[in-house]
Amino acid sequence: MENNIKINEILKNHEQRISALEGDLVKTNVAKVVKDKKPLSDHVLALRSTGFFSSPRTAEETHKKLMRKYPCEPDRVSMALLRLADKRLLRKASKVIDRKKYKAYTW
Repeated sequence: MENNIKINEILKNHEQRISALEGDLVKTNVAKVVKDKKPLSDHVLALRSTGFFSSPRTAEETHKKLMRKYPCEPDRVSMALLRLADKRLLRKASKVIDRKKYKAYTW
């Protein structure tokens, strides 16, 4: 009878230890929540409201400016600029850099 009680206590302690270890693993794998959940287009429009697009800007220039607050891929920025231009929230323009003509966006 005493052996059964000891075995039950050992199993109970074992289950508690496993639960604690599993809880630690789950807590470390939880993704960090980003505080600013605005979409990329909102960040680009915020740049527009600050006057960033008062002169024509390329997608690369916009990407460099956005990386400070909203890290993302350059392709996403160029697509967002194109869509905003299609919605007439930005205007298409061109910009010459080193005798090469680039697509640019302005407001």
